Amino acid sequence: MIDQGADYAIDTEFERSRTFYLNPALLQINCDGLVYLVDIAIPDIANIVMKPIQGLVLHSGSEDLELWHQVTQQKPQRVFDTQVAAALSGYSLHTSYLNLVNELMGVELDKAMSRSDWLARPLSDAQLQYAVEDIIYLDEFKMQLTEKMNQRGLNDLFSVLMQQMIDNIDHDIHSEKLFQKMVKSERLNHEESKKLWLILNWRDQLAKSRNKPRNWILNPKQIVEVIRKVKTYSDLFHLGLHPNFVKLNGEKLIQVMFDQANGALQNLPAKIKLSSQQGAHLSEMKLRLSEVAARFDIEPSVIINVQALKKLAFEGGDLNDLPTWQALI
Repeated sequence: MIDQGADYAIDTEFERSRTFYLNPALLQINCDGLVYLVDIAIPDIANIVMKPIQGLVLHSGSEDLELWHQVTQQKPQRVFDTQVAAALSGYSLHTSYLNLVNELMGVELDKAMSRSDWLARPLSDAQLQYAVEDIIYLDEFKMQLTEKMNQRGLNDLFSVLMQQMIDNIDHDIHSEKLFQKMVKSERLNHEESKKLWLILNWRDQLAKSRNKPRNWILNPKQIVEVIRKVKTYSDLFHLGLHPNFVKLNGEKLIQVMFDQANGALQNLPAKIKLSSQQGAHLSEMKLRLSEVAARFDIEPSVIINVQALKKLAFEGGDLNDLPTWQALI
């Protein structure tokens, strides 16, 4: 019987090498000291077990939460990510579960099964052992790390970070991040940037509808070639693209790329290029950020990462606007 007021230590195994969406394989869940391994490759079982659970304890759980939302179409009410808690407890920012088990429990685990075929049935004895070991220490981590964060005065910051993790479960910023990276690295002008944004949005829609990886539709190198070399449908046949792809998608790609009335352009990200004044503000914020992070002995990127800080400066914001900052000051 699931207690909606309880927090359950969980981990998930899945496969995604050839699809856009995650393929659920296995749920490991700790209930009252007993670890259960649930075959969530069967959708009905996944829904029955996962949907009632409202509190999760996990390690580096962004993909686990993505899977949770994909299967249940809802977000958990509470999350405790032990990797984030470790980062607020004196450990490095991206401490692995393996290393944390070693640090806190004095146990060495073998991660050889982490990339095995979790959709295969039956699972091997080695996979079953790995699956159990991968969550067995999470509840103990929660207890120890909560105490450490309390001693360091960082529980409020942790609460903010966990709420942000929940809020961002269904917020896909992949295309925006790639847009900013490509505009800068390829030195795209405004018209080229608009084409890029339209193609990225079209690629996302096609990848979702066909459940294929984005790069199986068009990879970044191909996108740049399309932007710079294609004016007519026939031009697509000279880029090394698969002929079937061009025949099936070429006309739509051309239509999308040159559609100045496309609604996606209303959300065209601004190219982040700082003025001298904005650059000075960025430097000042970096200094303040480093000072406060050093005072609490945490990595500055726990509060805000470099790219987000640059965007904050570009938009005229300040550290005081950040909930993470407010939780510290």
